[in-house]
Amino acid sequence: MQQKRVSFVVGHEHWGKSRTLRALTNGDSYQRKITIGGVEFYVRRTSNDDFPERYVEFMNSRDPNTMPNLIASLCPKFEKLNNYDNTLKIADAVLRALRGKGYQLFFWVIEHRWGNPASVVTENEISELYRYGPVQVFSEIDAKDSVRAAELRTFVADVVLGPGI
Repeated sequence: MQQKRVSFVVGHEHWGKSRTLRALTNGDSYQRKITIGGVEFYVRRTSNDDFPERYVEFMNSRDPNTMPNLIASLCPKFEKLNNYDNTLKIADAVLRALRGKGYQLFFWVIEHRWGNPASVVTENEISELYRYGPVQVFSEIDAKDSVRAAELRTFVADVVLGPGI
């Protein structure tokens, strides 16, 4: 049976998530697929902090049989979304839904905001992510897009795909 995986690039608004994913696709904003370790991944650049409702719709419509591997942005906002299920927090709801579909979840966290290293993804937010899957924190301050993309590629190859691929 084919593995079903979602690897998230995690950070807050204006943190460098989309720029990291653009660098991962060699600067091509329109490229939607990338191959790492012989496995094809669909790439979703926009995050739940860009267009929350569209993000939720996109994630809820994923079919692990037609899109088994995905790399996506995620803002670790564990808060409610007005037009969504008021009993669950948006990030929590999306992650639960994906896991319920059989996806394994992985998180690569950009710890520091570009240009403002005092702004960080908090320990509480990182703890929430650990509830869903492996987490790796990228701590380099003001790293170039290409450096972040190279580290993300290594994370996907070594952690998401694992040594067996």
